[in-house]
Amino acid sequence: MANYLISVMQYHIIPFIRHVQTPRHHSPSRAALLTSNSLIFFLDAFTILIAFYSSTANPTLPYPPPHDCLLRTTINKLKQERSITPRLLFIRGSQEDATLFENYLIEEQDVDGSGYANSMGFVSFIEEISQGVLEYMK
Repeated sequence: MANYLISVMQYHIIPFIRHVQTPRHHSPSRAALLTSNSLIFFLDAFTILIAFYSSTANPTLPYPPPHDCLLRTTINKLKQERSITPRLLFIRGSQEDATLFENYLIEEQDVDGSGYANSMGFVSFIEEISQGVLEYMK
C-alpha cells in the first residue's frame, strides 16, 4: 500500500518521461534525455501531454504521429483515464521552440571534477523522500 501511495504522489507531483519505443520511464532530467538513444519522448505532467521529437530524430518520421500508432494509442488511453482532458502538444525539437518541454526538465547535480557529486541530485532526492514516506507509513 505504501509503495502504491508513493508512486501516485510522485506521478502527480513530478512529471515523468516515457520512451515511445519502449515502456521505460525516466525522471524528467536533461541527463536522462542526453544519455538516451530514443528519438521521441513522451512527457506526462497530468494536465499536459507532450510528444517531443528530439533534434536527432529522422526528419522522415511522421509528424504529427498517425492516429493508429502506439503513441496515439497511449495518448488516447491516458485521456480516457483522466478526470480532466490534458492539453496535448507535439514538438519537433529541431524545428520548433522546445521551451515548453524543457521547462519540465529537472537539472541534475553537477560534479566538481573529482567524480563525486557535490550536492544531491533529483534521483537521490526522490529515493530519500520515498524512504522517509515508507518509514512514516510503518
